[in-house]
Amino acid sequence: MLLIRSATSGLFGFIDLGGEVVVPPQFHDVGPFATNGLAVARLDLESETGLGFIDRTGRTVVGPSFHQAEDFSSQGIAKVILDREQLFQHGFVDAKGRKVFASVFEYARSFDDSGLAMIRTPEGTCGCIDVRGELVVPTLYDGIGAFAVNGLAKARRADFTGFIDVTGKEVLRPAFKTFGEFDARGLATFKGGNHRHGYMDASGEPRIPARYVEAAGFAKNGLAKVRIGEKWGFIDTAGNMAIDPVFDDLSSFCYAGFAVFLHTNHKWGCIDATGEVVIDPVYDDIDLSFDPQVLEVVRDGIRGYITKAGTWIGSYAR
Repeated sequence: MLLIRSATSGLFGFIDLGGEVVVPPQFHDVGPFATNGLAVARLDLESETGLGFIDRTGRTVVGPSFHQAEDFSSQGIAKVILDREQLFQHGFVDAKGRKVFASVFEYARSFDDSGLAMIRTPEGTCGCIDVRGELVVPTLYDGIGAFAVNGLAKARRADFTGFIDVTGKEVLRPAFKTFGEFDARGLATFKGGNHRHGYMDASGEPRIPARYVEAAGFAKNGLAKVRIGEKWGFIDTAGNMAIDPVFDDLSSFCYAGFAVFLHTNHKWGCIDATGEVVIDPVYDDIDLSFDPQVLEVVRDGIRGYITKAGTWIGSYAR
């Protein structure tokens, strides 16, 4: 389902991929649907606890109960703040709005695909809990990133900057002063002494030499955007040029299988993994994040949706 907003009431509802209204505008705000089929929705504009959860039919599954709420994780757990008075008390609920465990935290991040969530103590140190609320990574660190597909997360404290595993064991201290988190292909960017960027593997050794002005993480399709001189292109995991650097600006590839590029006419279009233009550059904006089957676009001041073949579905405002 695709989000729409009434031009008269300002409320949100949904249309299907054919452009037909399936849930009339009735919500003050709505987030994307998670894998469990639920989305955060503002159900009461006046209440301090006006957020709840709805399903794909527009049915309220959890009534207005939260001051803040995030999307459900792949474990079916959502991070919430119950009320404004407890702004720094983060907890977790299930799909029925019930607390998963009693503990609350000064700060917590949503659970990632590893089944762990970073938490921060009042003293400012960080650790990780599992879905039972039990501490599995001790609160020793100044910061902890998300765990990647290789089971490693970037972590730092006064005497350590490197990677830990899901048990909290410090397993890798790369030789590079500046490096990123591991991506969908188990590689991480690093900055070499020549101020160029390359990629290292899970052993901390360079996999692709530092030769790029800028470099982003690899997407699931095995391509990463890099800047050579003033232009952007894509490389594969062997460091070979997969799509020539001819673009003034690019996004990484998303789960829709497209990357957005900026044309010399200052309009945006899309390419596929072969570098072929699949959406002509005629749009003022393209957003690939809402639904893998469609693209949210802006053209001539009108926001709406198109299919991956470029066919117009419907406008955002009704």
